[in-house]
Amino acid sequence: MRLGLFLTTLIGLAGASHISSASDASWVAVSGLENGTSPYCAGGQFNGPPFGQADWQVDMKGNTLTFASRATNRSYTVDLKALQPDGSGKGVGKDDKNRNFYVTFDPGSGARSFEVTDSITSCRTVFAPKA
Repeated sequence: MRLGLFLTTLIGLAGASHISSASDASWVAVSGLENGTSPYCAGGQFNGPPFGQADWQVDMKGNTLTFASRATNRSYTVDLKALQPDGSGKGVGKDDKNRNFYVTFDPGSGARSFEVTDSITSCRTVFAPKA
């Protein structure tokens, strides 16, 4: 009996170690180049593919982040299982041309800013909660 209880507890703890603190949340975010322009993005001459400057509906549910824009008619999904227990870390998604992009979070939970970079340019797009 004790062994069964011990194993059940151990299995439960092992499963809990993979749970991120990215609590469920929904918010509208505004995207734009880091600091308005970016020396990493063709001298700040464009907003960078594929995200651009727009309002985005952001939904975080469990280990999944989805952000969509009606203005650009684009939607992206990112697996957040790699986030650390404090909510920080990097997730990887695929754009509409099957190229990797990366979403980076600082520590925290719920509605907050995140940075997106892609695999073909060095553009840095920041998605900040809309005030």
